Amino acid sequence: MLINRRHLLIGSSAFGLSLSSSTVFGQARPRVIVIGGGPGGATAAKYIAKDSKGAIDVTLIEPSKQFVTCFHSNLYLGGFKDMKSITFGYGALKDHGVKVVHQRVMMIDREKKQVLLDDNSHMAYDRLIVSPGIDLKYDSVPGWGQEHEEKMPHAWKAGKQTEILRARLDAVPDGGTIVMLAPPNPYRCPPGPYERVSMMAHRLKAAGKTKSKIIILDPKESFSKQGLFQEGWEKIYPGMVEWLGPKIHDGVKSVDVKSSTIVTGFETYKNVALVN
Repeated sequence: MLINRRHLLIGSSAFGLSLSSSTVFGQARPRVIVIGGGPGGATAAKYIAKDSKGAIDVTLIEPSKQFVTCFHSNLYLGGFKDMKSITFGYGALKDHGVKVVHQRVMMIDREKKQVLLDDNSHMAYDRLIVSPGIDLKYDSVPGWGQEHEEKMPHAWKAGKQTEILRARLDAVPDGGTIVMLAPPNPYRCPPGPYERVSMMAHRLKAAGKTKSKIIILDPKESFSKQGLFQEGWEKIYPGMVEWLGPKIHDGVKSVDVKSSTIVTGFETYKNVALVN
């Protein structure tokens, strides 16, 4: 049976009841393992442990000891938040009775109802929640790959990448060009790239770099809240932001990381100060 997020929320009470019932027959506490310590996994682990009042044994498995949220990372980029304010540990989950294991899950054995960890140990479960988050398609831009993410940071996974992006943004000279390669649909947080552009423009303007330009090469014909964003850009950052849809730029043909060159069907952008 496939279970989506809506079904999980609707059935959470029945889920807890069905697990708790096993304790009536003298068995050990039912065991729930949650894979992934992002917003989805951490929230599920917290409320299963909290609402069951200790009747359910909840374990969260997450390799990282800290979680840096993408939700406010654009505010860090713009200088409105610091890195500490968007970085969270897992201590609060432990306060709710959640066991936190900092390892990576290598395999799920559904028949035996157990997971294999990267230290070759096994953990058994009665119910399993898999919430690993998302990852990047590094081959989606011709000429750019994971080995290039420091020179051309993506920063769609917050943390070190976010810090690199802000450092490179601060290094953009007045009059320099930034090229944003917006993602195609579907992707998490549709307004995200355009919020980022707004924070980039804000930081440039605050530094007196109003001759700089941000060019958005978008594979989409339109984007979330487009009218509001473009009106705001023209009003607050006049002449600094230019959005180009696919009918104009005709697609990104290649990226040369070494020379910071972006080739599209419409134009070639050379010596770009920052590519994101």
